[in-house]
Amino acid sequence: MEAIYEEVVKKAKEEAIEIHHVERDKEFKWVLVDFFDVALHIFSDDMRPFYDLEHLWKEAKKISLRRVLSKI
Repeated sequence: MEAIYEEVVKKAKEEAIEIHHVERDKEFKWVLVDFFDVALHIFSDDMRPFYDLEHLWKEAKKISLRRVLSKI
C-alpha cells in the first residue's frame, strides 16, 4: 500500500499535478489522495468491504478515464 502511494506521489510531482490533501491510517491500510477535482482511494483487500465505495457510488454517472485525462 505504501509503495503504491509513494509511486502516485512521485508521478504527480513528475507531471506537476498538485496534491491538495492526503489522509491515511498508521498501517497504510487505506489512503485518500485529494487532487482537488479527483479523489484517489487506495485500500487493502480487508478495508475495501468496510468502505464499500462501489455501493455508495453505484448510481453515479460513469465516465471514461481516458476522456478525463485527454482534457488535461
